[in-house]
Amino acid sequence: MRTFLAALLVASVVGCGGGGPTHWQEQPLETIEGTFKGHTYSIEIPKGMVKGSDTYSDEYQYKAKRGDELYVFAPSISVGWTDKKENLGDRLKSEKETPVHQEQTADGHIAAFENSAYKGKEDYVVYAQRYVGEGALTCNARVYPMKKGENVKAKLLPLVQKMCLSLKAK
Repeated sequence: MRTFLAALLVASVVGCGGGGPTHWQEQPLETIEGTFKGHTYSIEIPKGMVKGSDTYSDEYQYKAKRGDELYVFAPSISVGWTDKKENLGDRLKSEKETPVHQEQTADGHIAAFENSAYKGKEDYVVYAQRYVGEGALTCNARVYPMKKGENVKAKLLPLVQKMCLSLKAK
């Protein structure tokens, strides 16, 4: 009887996909091109991210099936445009939180913070700008655990920052 129950359990786990959707960090990166407010850009994001747009940005979310249903998982990445670029100092002054990472680059900046709405939950936000003339393309992102117990700050946050840093004007 125990052998039968063990075989039934294994069959049910295998039949359900065995533990959930493919993690976005295991997906290959693909270069996506888009245009927002007349500004063409490219960005490298994991395969499986789906684009949605609104007045403020083009948003990319990682969607994957769990069973027969489609779910949205982190990260979410928004690409937008601002007519007035800001420097890293301006960004840091506008934040209440202490950055966990900050970097001024030759053509922009990036800063990452713990998400103040989810303190202690391994939830982070990223803000980046890529300067284009007097304006800038923007990349705003949020990342949190896809699986229980993930160390987002050490493992996933750097990958999301790399995505934002891949943003380029075309």
